[in-house]
Amino acid sequence: MALRNPCIVVVGAGVAGLSAAKKLKEYGFNDVTVLEASEKVGGRVASTTLGNACVDTGAQYIHGASEKNPVYCLLKKSGLLNQVPDMGTEAFYSNKGHKMDANFAKRAYEDGEAIIQHRGFNTGKSLGEHYAEKTQGVIDSLPDNDEKTRMQSVFALVGKDMLIDVGASDLHRISLDSWQYYINMGDSLNVAGLMFQLVDILLKDFPKDCLLLKREVSKIKWDGTFSAAPSPTAHTEAASDEKVRQYPVCIVCENGEEILADHVIVTISLGCLKAQASSLFIPSLPTEKMEVIDKLCFGNIAKIFLEYEEAFWENEVGTISLIYEDDTPASVSTNKMQWIKNLQYFSVLRPKERFGNILVGWCPGDIADLIETMTDDELSTAVTDHLKMFFGHSNIPQPKSILSTKWRSNKFVKGTYTFLPVGVDGQVMDTLAQPLVGSRCPGEDLQVLFAGEATMKTLYGTVQGALLSGHREADRLAAHYKKTADPTSTTSLDKPV
Repeated sequence: MALRNPCIVVVGAGVAGLSAAKKLKEYGFNDVTVLEASEKVGGRVASTTLGNACVDTGAQYIHGASEKNPVYCLLKKSGLLNQVPDMGTEAFYSNKGHKMDANFAKRAYEDGEAIIQHRGFNTGKSLGEHYAEKTQGVIDSLPDNDEKTRMQSVFALVGKDMLIDVGASDLHRISLDSWQYYINMGDSLNVAGLMFQLVDILLKDFPKDCLLLKREVSKIKWDGTFSAAPSPTAHTEAASDEKVRQYPVCIVCENGEEILADHVIVTISLGCLKAQASSLFIPSLPTEKMEVIDKLCFGNIAKIFLEYEEAFWENEVGTISLIYEDDTPASVSTNKMQWIKNLQYFSVLRPKERFGNILVGWCPGDIADLIETMTDDELSTAVTDHLKMFFGHSNIPQPKSILSTKWRSNKFVKGTYTFLPVGVDGQVMDTLAQPLVGSRCPGEDLQVLFAGEATMKTLYGTVQGALLSGHREADRLAAHYKKTADPTSTTSLDKPV
């Protein structure tokens, strides 16, 4: 173990990277640099301006609104949760152009949720297979044919909404065992218009000169011996000392800059690892790590923000669900030729005083990929015609402005978050999380470490998963150097996972 003050570089200034850097500082590491490829920090916790409102283009849910969740605790401590409004009522519309009985729809939806949220344990089955089988049993038990039709159409809605939750295109591709290791931290809380401020909380007190933007990393050379050139103005004796300082890691940026380090924490998304891992690391990543990167799936979600002069929905409405009466839960998947059928869920940004009149349409998987290629005019026309059919009247206007997210085509993210396909056990994420062990420099431990939601089998796909993965790697380095955190640490509220 090195006795000198270690040089630590964090690649990626998303929640995982920022939380790792912040906690390293709290442990007393004072040579910590964060490299971010884009012009903005935050990664998939992101925002933009629409009209007079700031909206979350990335994460906007706290998955587990309880004291167990460090993201919840940080936002609560900041006072931001005091701004979370009442979420409003749920409205359901049929493709036959009329409003559906909300009480029936909500009861049926809850029944469907109870089935689809089943936690499989080593079943090897798909979520789609399980859901089709169990919902059909419920439908067959109903005596009334009309009720059967209504029930199966709501069950289909539950399945389609699950595709949005996961970012996938087909329930039959998602493992039923996806959540067997998952930690349930409580109910989800929609913090629309607030989540992006988590980034400011994580950046508080972090030295600005240690955060380098527009530093896209092209190579991570490890298990080497890289020498730092002495400063030309250094004293002769000091310069002599500097000459012998060598590092096992060299990070090469696209601009030609080289940064030497004792440790690098890689927090780039699974999407970027899929695209770059084979060429990013020298020497190459171990075969077992490359296999995990290949096996795991990286989904996508599109949000379509629609701003209107006046609301055409009722004041108390918080969500709008569009139900096709001939849909069945047996084959919930997407179809690019009928992409609009997977635009079935809209949320209303509330309160109106803060956001104005904004609807957000949500789309999953390859439909989200398709939407990223469409023009605003194409989207606006298609969505307006879609809403007219369900609301049953033609006086729904086109939005005055429209904005859609483009996470798949973002070269520094390439999607939204991880999901488990059929036949892949969540334990593979532990393999992805393992630090690299060098062979040429056996005394230089923990040269390359990995963080990010895709490394957390207990909390993947969540903001707290990303945050806690950063803490995990900071804790790993602290244990290596026998450091303890400041007891007043703002991040000491998390527990090992």
